[in-house]
Amino acid sequence: MRTIASIRGVFAAIALAATAISPASAGETEDAEAEPSILDSVPALAGAKQFRDALAERGFRFSGFYFSDPRANLHGGMREGATYSGLFSLALDVDFEKVAKIEGGRLHASMFQIHGKDVSERYVGNILAANDIGARPTTRLFELYYEQQLGERFELQFGQMAADEEFMISDYAETFIGATLGWAAAPSENLPQEGPAYPLASLGAQVTWKATETFTLVGAIYNSTPANPDAFDPQKNNPHGLNFRLGDPPLVILEGRYRYEEGLFGLPGGLKFGGYAHFGTFDDLKRGTDGLVLGSAGSNGEPRRLNDNLNVFAILDQQVWRMPGGDEDDGVGIFARAILGGADRNTINVYLDGGAVAKGVVPGRPADEIGLAVAYAGFSPKLREAERAAYRADGTSGALSRYEAIVEATYKAEIVPGLTVQPTLQYVMRPNGGPPEDGGRRIPNATIFGVTTVVTF
Repeated sequence: MRTIASIRGVFAAIALAATAISPASAGETEDAEAEPSILDSVPALAGAKQFRDALAERGFRFSGFYFSDPRANLHGGMREGATYSGLFSLALDVDFEKVAKIEGGRLHASMFQIHGKDVSERYVGNILAANDIGARPTTRLFELYYEQQLGERFELQFGQMAADEEFMISDYAETFIGATLGWAAAPSENLPQEGPAYPLASLGAQVTWKATETFTLVGAIYNSTPANPDAFDPQKNNPHGLNFRLGDPPLVILEGRYRYEEGLFGLPGGLKFGGYAHFGTFDDLKRGTDGLVLGSAGSNGEPRRLNDNLNVFAILDQQVWRMPGGDEDDGVGIFARAILGGADRNTINVYLDGGAVAKGVVPGRPADEIGLAVAYAGFSPKLREAERAAYRADGTSGALSRYEAIVEATYKAEIVPGLTVQPTLQYVMRPNGGPPEDGGRRIPNATIFGVTTVVTF
């Protein structure tokens, strides 16, 4: 197994090479397309808008949102019931060209205030969580990193970062509320502490190389565990995002991004492909240290430890129909994503999702979006072999871990720019893959409904 020092050395060499190869004069940082803000839409908030814009002129750009999510399990799951969860986010971007005359430099910081309960945890029991903000209530620092443009083609970031903000993202899937359609169930379930992803980011570094106008390569290395690796509850162990850990086994992610203007039906789209490798140790899902199948008669119940874990992924985003006379984004787009890993050490060794999103197709509602998506998380066959052995040894029978799937239908309505209301219906098949935590009969399929409101400022 490669050591932490060697991995860090490789990544440092990449960063040094980027600095050496890039032109001497750094280009200006391209601002990401700003989200619509309610401060620009409501005249009564004009004073706040002016204050925000005045700070931005001086190099300090504040942004944020409030995510409100009442959600109910209407039928099935562990039991029926309703919850409310909320998330307030505040971010600051400091333009170092304006503040310190450093061309192409930017400091980014963000924080969360999380409150409420998670309907999936309390009432459903599924791993494909119903919304993407479910977490332990707290106020925490999320990301804190510095970004530097290195010429026209390279960009370097280092600090506390979240992989789910950068990697394995489908543009069309961002319409949906289900957590797995963002940071997918495969890395979430297979990586220790769910990896560097909401609500816990990790120290790391990232290099972006814009090779051509259509192809970009992004690589990153993270301290793989945001909290103590032995912590029973990582969110409780690192309650405010201030642990800043180093020295744990590294997580390395590499992603290639190819965008084209004419794909299927002569319309634009994009492909992303790559992989992630965790250089720690993982439990063998089938065999124990004594060589016997886990759970079988005579097994010591101690899984073998396996070195390293590699998963590969691919993502397609493709517009398939464009609204006549509308904007370029108006019409129908589809997405598909696949993540594959070794069955001996990945609980979810096959993950697939996909769906369709229509935007600008409702008369008089140009910004509204309609979406339908499905996600499938396939449990490892090695895990099922161990479950069968345990049932035989006990002389019992019960459900096996096969798969969990979720279907989501949603309508995202823009009330004014910066304020959206989004009813969502989800149907969960085989929650937790089949068996409940204590074995026996499987958890019934569940139907979840909620109405999400997002205010962006």
